[in-house]
Amino acid sequence: MSWKKTTAFFFFQSIRRSPNWNRFREFVSYYPRWMQFQAKNKTALEDELPWLNFPALDYMEQSIRPDFRIFEYGGGGSSLFFCKRAAEVITVEHDPDWFSKLKSKVVEKGYSNWQGILQLPEKSSTSTIIDQAVNSTFTSKSPEFVGFSFEKYVRQIECFPEGYFDLILIDGRARTSCITVAISRLCRNGILIVDNTERKYYLNAFKKEAIKGFTIESDYMAPIGYTPHFVKTSVFKKRF
Repeated sequence: MSWKKTTAFFFFQSIRRSPNWNRFREFVSYYPRWMQFQAKNKTALEDELPWLNFPALDYMEQSIRPDFRIFEYGGGGSSLFFCKRAAEVITVEHDPDWFSKLKSKVVEKGYSNWQGILQLPEKSSTSTIIDQAVNSTFTSKSPEFVGFSFEKYVRQIECFPEGYFDLILIDGRARTSCITVAISRLCRNGILIVDNTERKYYLNAFKKEAIKGFTIESDYMAPIGYTPHFVKTSVFKKRF
């Protein structure tokens, strides 16, 4: 077993990421769950779980109601998790192979409240990676998508009325642009979740333009399933 899947590595991460004793105690409480994920050979899709850190996952489990309408950029275990708990789930995905696999799993499980949208990126006149802190670029920082635009992907949410969704999860491509476009489609008291925000540029534009309209529910590095490293998932609640 890799040492990164050991108790020693977990506590190394916990000490490194804890700003105080209370946070350290919280991390220790996640240890049994974290260890269980390291030991088993499963995926988030098979387990029907979002691949988010444990505080964000717990927050969603406590907050989602049966009447929720949910939109997500990037599908997977989260799609199935939402289908079990919400009235309507819309997923936009850019990868055709992954989309096909996800769709097959939804059909297998018999979920009828899911709508999947496959939207591939399109060739752009841009030939270099653009700074993701610029919220209107609709680009992905991944080298494989240099010269591609995700504008149609990002704007899929604009097919729905303003204030339509109770929860929006951003865990796909062009996340900075997704945040900017998606905010108006989130209802009052709606929940916005952005994953992997240890990459600080994901939230640069959001913090400058819209943070005053949100409360921060969870926003720190914490344990996650399926991988030994801690990650940051940011959870915001829209005040108006």
